[in-house]
Amino acid sequence: MRDDAGDEAAILEAMRALEAADTPLRPRDWQALEDRHLRELVSRRLHRIGRQLITVSRTEGGPVDGYLSDWSDDVVPHLAGRQDYLQPGDLAVLAIIYLHTEVLGSILGEDLASISEQLDAHTGETGRDVVRGQRLADSLARLRAHQLINRRNQTGPALGRLSRRQRDRLEDNLVLLLRPDSIWARDIRIARESEERIENPL
Repeated sequence: MRDDAGDEAAILEAMRALEAADTPLRPRDWQALEDRHLRELVSRRLHRIGRQLITVSRTEGGPVDGYLSDWSDDVVPHLAGRQDYLQPGDLAVLAIIYLHTEVLGSILGEDLASISEQLDAHTGETGRDVVRGQRLADSLARLRAHQLINRRNQTGPALGRLSRRQRDRLEDNLVLLLRPDSIWARDIRIARESEERIENPL
């Protein structure tokens, strides 16, 4: 027989911890995350307030390392246009950092120079050379303040809160940016056009 009062306390404790956590919470440390039934209740409670439970693992489908919470996928589009705390230059810097640390470094395993050198290397007609000097320092400070990067200017804990769907969209956007004429990019555009027709039928 379940202890309803104890379960409720465990659920609330886990939800508070999830919302405040910078790193994934290990299931063995939280009753409501280790127990499948309670974990489902936590997920439902989060969904009611526009949040979702994120399962964190080193590899897709691999062992669970822990859990975090983030905005629900259906809420994110409504929030995206209202985030005015970052400037366009901040987003450009974040894109470069993500590209070099996550894609070129982690996925492709390239031997890269420091991120400072990588940022300085982005010059030319694309306009990425406009973030320089104090503007670059200010952008990095804002990104750190929102935990989008860490003190070493690598991707920060906030990006660990992305759902699988959100991360897929981010990686697709990188393909569209870097290889717009590739077959991969063409397939992404076709898939998105199909999704838009389903979501917005005539």
